[in-house]
Amino acid sequence: MSDSLVKKNFVPVYVEDIQTTSEVIPIFAIGRVSSDTETKLSFKTGGYISAMKAREGDYVKKGRLLARLSTEEIDAQVLKAERGLQKSKRDLERVTNMYNDSVATLENVQDLTTQVEVIEADLRIAKYNQQYSNIVSPVSGRILHRLAESNELVAPGQPIFVIASSAGQSYIMKVNISDKDMPLISYGTQANLTFDAFKGKIFTAKVNRIAESADPATGTFEIELSIDANKNRLRNGMIGKVSFQPSSQNSYVKIPMMSIAEGDQDIVKIFTPDESDTLAIERKLRVVRFGDKHVWVNQKEMPEKRIITAGSAYLKDGQIIKILESKITQ
Repeated sequence: MSDSLVKKNFVPVYVEDIQTTSEVIPIFAIGRVSSDTETKLSFKTGGYISAMKAREGDYVKKGRLLARLSTEEIDAQVLKAERGLQKSKRDLERVTNMYNDSVATLENVQDLTTQVEVIEADLRIAKYNQQYSNIVSPVSGRILHRLAESNELVAPGQPIFVIASSAGQSYIMKVNISDKDMPLISYGTQANLTFDAFKGKIFTAKVNRIAESADPATGTFEIELSIDANKNRLRNGMIGKVSFQPSSQNSYVKIPMMSIAEGDQDIVKIFTPDESDTLAIERKLRVVRFGDKHVWVNQKEMPEKRIITAGSAYLKDGQIIKILESKITQ
């Protein structure tokens, strides 16, 4: 639109009929596929890793050794406890005999008995730590992530492997949605999934978990979907596009994107012609959903039947307009 037209007393505009629809407005999100039985494996004690026996992508059977810590320190603790226990038992036996001969006191026997019990407990702890200085696969499955390497110093409980059990019967996907969309999502809400790896194929899923609180970093809520793979092999880490089908069916008005004069987050400014088709009336609306070519608002907020499209950027409230042509939204 040329500047010469804008300088006239009126602004030439185009007007379109707006559409009212009760169709379900989908909610879109992106998520990552994972197994429903992922397990993080770690050492109980810290130390240097002496051997890593599996790589990412390996299939391992239950009971297979996956990693081992250097156990010199723990072995020394076991040996120290064993030798201490042997000495304490000898001392207890000697003092008991002396007590029987009335040379030692009952207190001496009791003190050495307690000492033996304490060292026995230390020995059990040392052997327990020695046993869990190895990571043994608790399930048969596939290694998803290998998070450490040989000779690294690791802390107690630090994840070393992430394994997905082959006993898992389904895949899940976690996505994040805004608080505005939360009222439209409930347990069992259906969703469609698409993946670049499966061109033209649509997977179905349903909501099986909804976070009770928002992520403090993003302000969004995590939704977990159970995926029907339909005998297709999905791989952990695949990125998919999700389209939720909300259960709510309200009446909405579809407004062409080109009719928006200004926008601030979910508030947009549009113009409609008055009854005489000579003045532009400013309206500010709250958007329910954004699309590629349209936005949706609740019908109650937009009772008018027509909207100004081309030319809205030059308007202000009460501006004189001249409608050049009326078009119907495609």
